[in-house]
Amino acid sequence: MQRRLTAAFAFVLLCIVFLLIRIAVVNASKGNKYAKQVLSQQTYSSRTIPARRGEIVDANGIVMARSERRYNVVLDCYAINQDEDYVEPTIRAVSKEFGVDEDKVRKIITSDATKNSRYQVLVQKVTKDQKDTFEAYKAGKDLEETEKSGGKSDKVLQAEKDERADIQGVWFEEVYQRTYPFGTLAANVVGFSNDIGDGVTGIENYYNKTLTGTDGRQFGYLDSSSGVEQSTIEPDNGKTVQMTLNMNIQQAVQDQIDAFDKEYGTEDSDGKGAKNVGVIVMDPNSGSILAMASNHEYDLSDPYGDYTQEEIKKMGNDAYVEALNKSWENFCVSQSYEPGSVVKPITVASALEEGVVHDGDHFYCGGSLFITDTKINCDNIYGHGDETLEYAIVNSCNVALMEVGAKLGVKNFIRYEKAFGFGSQTGIDLPNENAGVIYNENTMHEVELATCSFGQGFTVNMVQEAAAFSAAINGGYYYQPHVVGAILNADGTTSSTVEPLVLRQPVSQEVSRYIRRYIQTAVEQGTGKKSRVPGYLTGGKTGTAEKIDPETGKRAKGKYLVSFIGAAPIDDPKVVIYVVIDEPNVEEQADSSYPQTLFRKIATQVFPYMGIYPTEPVTDQLLQELGITKDETVENEIKSATFQCFGADGKLYNDAAVNAKGEVVDSSGNVIDGVTVNRDAGTVTDAKGNVIEVDLSALKSKSDSQLPADNPDIASPPEEQQDDKKSDSTWSGAEVSDQAREQAGDVTIAGAGGN
Repeated sequence: MQRRLTAAFAFVLLCIVFLLIRIAVVNASKGNKYAKQVLSQQTYSSRTIPARRGEIVDANGIVMARSERRYNVVLDCYAINQDEDYVEPTIRAVSKEFGVDEDKVRKIITSDATKNSRYQVLVQKVTKDQKDTFEAYKAGKDLEETEKSGGKSDKVLQAEKDERADIQGVWFEEVYQRTYPFGTLAANVVGFSNDIGDGVTGIENYYNKTLTGTDGRQFGYLDSSSGVEQSTIEPDNGKTVQMTLNMNIQQAVQDQIDAFDKEYGTEDSDGKGAKNVGVIVMDPNSGSILAMASNHEYDLSDPYGDYTQEEIKKMGNDAYVEALNKSWENFCVSQSYEPGSVVKPITVASALEEGVVHDGDHFYCGGSLFITDTKINCDNIYGHGDETLEYAIVNSCNVALMEVGAKLGVKNFIRYEKAFGFGSQTGIDLPNENAGVIYNENTMHEVELATCSFGQGFTVNMVQEAAAFSAAINGGYYYQPHVVGAILNADGTTSSTVEPLVLRQPVSQEVSRYIRRYIQTAVEQGTGKKSRVPGYLTGGKTGTAEKIDPETGKRAKGKYLVSFIGAAPIDDPKVVIYVVIDEPNVEEQADSSYPQTLFRKIATQVFPYMGIYPTEPVTDQLLQELGITKDETVENEIKSATFQCFGADGKLYNDAAVNAKGEVVDSSGNVIDGVTVNRDAGTVTDAKGNVIEVDLSALKSKSDSQLPADNPDIASPPEEQQDDKKSDSTWSGAEVSDQAREQAGDVTIAGAGGN
């Protein structure tokens, strides 16, 4: 018996050893194959964790575009259909909490096409409050309170608890929704992104890669016992783009454009005071754009407008797309036009730099000049008589400028055009820049040279003119124009900054001083007198350009683009403001008083905000000449920097400011009740007791701190770019070393003479 038991035990032991050896052999030779079979029988779980698109903020950190967390309500139809008791409670719950028709939900859950689906989006982009409310309902939080109060019987409460427990297969997918808190403000610069997070226009488009982050991912295996093995790759959120634009300045500009439209707009003109109105405010010493606006801004929260499907179908897809692109176009960047006399200071600066004219040179204007066999009229057909080079600018004399252009000659004229940035893109960091067109040495002849010298015969965009004018008056330095000043990481730290970039020095500091003197006299005594800002020394130049009829290709009688570009303080310019009014909605379009007045109104608001305070007395005679009252001068327009605060009405004001009287007002000047100001502490206390630090430095006192003649036969611009080389000017945001900036004063364009 003992022998049998020993034999049996030895046999069993031998079988176990054999089995273990066999398992080891199989695992070594075919382990991967069987592992894959096991994994294939498990459920693989994976989801994308969306990256947050970076914010767009202004120079002061005011958020202009942000992505807010939202949730898609997702139905797992397969899970819901695992038990028929789950179906109706789930339908009733999502219908009640999210306002979806019960029949629609039932169809998604039970139809053959989707009943086995594990991913059906029912509602898109609900808020966190809506998500939390649903989850609280499902968990029966309200029933707990009811149970404590005894408001329902135990039986009824239990039935409701059982129903809530049967709510299954509903989960929330995290997504982001792009929002634009300021709607139309700076719309053409900020731009918008579409539903899939791609930038379409403006900064959203140009800096799309910077703003777009990298999605994360969570993945793992779920076995039959719900055991989970998973790992997570966190998303890398997009970077924040900080603009050079200042929303306080931007708002002041937009308010004045809107007021112009209100004053001159009609029903026939769709409420617009002109076909186009554009304004650029630029720092001439860095190329930073402080404001850029037009009278064709659009609502970034609803960029596609109010087109119905029927209207789109009637228009056709091509016409619909064209209409949208037109509504999104940035006039200041994407349209070019003949600039008119605002380029005369640049022509004179070029001639002074080249040494073909000198300060004090005299010219004689008899009212017109024959260039070959073409008669070209001056602004004053009776002539200005004898005048100096300075007064050629002051009087905006075409005859004198044609003579200056002739002294320069075709080759030099074109060379300086290019040096001042005309005929090629500035490379501003915005999409769809129009480079304009200029003649080359083969296509420019005597007539073309003559008309181009006073701003007719070539085209520019607004950024080109603002940058060129800035170079003429800032000491001769041409800075790269840009609308972005820094890139910030998601945590708010600085990733990179954009330093002022000097591209070249087309004229010397001495020439620049002459130009500042000439345009100051033009404002004080000449064609720019309507632009005078009481209390300030400014300089500037008017422009009146005869337009071309696109159908005939000839000058369109009575159609004009009028403009004014000015700087202050003129002895040391800190700001340039350029105003363009294209076909003003008035009987006599060729009147530069319209852009001059708009310039003055904008400057009155912007100068004190920028810390540029009055230095000159304001006389009654000046006010009378300008047709304004004391209340319309800077002294009565000064306000603090804007801030957010709550009023007594409980409303949050995003654009509050302290006026010169010490009152807290909104953007329309209405007093906000319940808010007090402590000037000594530099703080404001709102109606909810919040203490807000406010920059009140702007409120300190100073002691504390005529129609042109038509020229139907003048040369038209070339039909396409005549430059010999294709422009490769694209903005990189590259920095300039301190040494390069120190040496910038010695930089001159190739072949140009220096003084």
